Amino acid sequence: MSIDQESAELMICPSCGEGNEKKSEFCIYCGNPLRKRRGTQTQKIYPFLLMLIIIFIVGGFFFWSWNLESKLVGRVNGEGISQKEFSKRVERIKKFYERRYGQGIFSGKTGKANLNQLKNDILEEMVAEKILLQEAKKAGYSSAPEGEIEKQLKAIKEKYGLSDNDFKEKMGISIGDLKEELRKGWIISNFIEKAVLKGNSQNGQVTFTQWFSKTKEKARIETYEKFKPGYVERASCCNMGCGGGKAQPLDPEIERDAKSKALEYYEKKTQKKGAEARVTNYGCHIQVDIVEDGKVILSLTYNGREVQEI
Repeated sequence: MSIDQESAELMICPSCGEGNEKKSEFCIYCGNPLRKRRGTQTQKIYPFLLMLIIIFIVGGFFFWSWNLESKLVGRVNGEGISQKEFSKRVERIKKFYERRYGQGIFSGKTGKANLNQLKNDILEEMVAEKILLQEAKKAGYSSAPEGEIEKQLKAIKEKYGLSDNDFKEKMGISIGDLKEELRKGWIISNFIEKAVLKGNSQNGQVTFTQWFSKTKEKARIETYEKFKPGYVERASCCNMGCGGGKAQPLDPEIERDAKSKALEYYEKKTQKKGAEARVTNYGCHIQVDIVEDGKVILSLTYNGREVQEI
């Protein structure tokens, strides 16, 4: 065997340069490990692989967080308001205004501004709703009797002669969504009446407004959608620039009285029954809309004692 062949079959020690048998773990001349370089390379690879794993994990987390945020329009005390829920409500209210004022209300440059204002109002309304439901839950008002919701649903069906399929077409809401709206409305109404006003309806609106303002100040509110302000046509007094126009929470006792007086006024005027009354507190005034077959046929203002036409 030549010298070159013999050295090719030896493992050269990285420390002293002497040749050793290939199967040897340690150099017979200096005693150092023969596989030092290989081990060093492996040690260098491990931190690199670990860094790659961390990058993928962190990157995946941020992608997941971004994807989650993109499906929300806001949060109230950590609880999200979904884009889907927001869009459904915008579409429903949008159709309501189109039936009342015509398709052109959301067309063109002015229409776009109107739609943005509507979105701002609805987002504000949903934030208020979240706050009220959260506070209601803390006070033990987290569910409504199933029998009560079915009773309200049955009354609506009988009043307007609607089937389950008619709700989506005529009211712009599915039967399931309507039941959920009734459930939330029942919880909020009972919470305000029993826990906030504590059965005392005298100066109820003032008491509720003060309580809600303080509660809202303490809430952590995040909104991820920004809409350029516009204006949605409403009652004539708002169009005159009185500074109102945004829906605000309303004391249930006042709402009931406003509905009762508005329906009484309408029935005396038309000798007709079966209409629905919808009450909205715009800040500048409390408005009651009389609705038949999903269309507003008369709008009234309520001053706490009586109603009059707008």
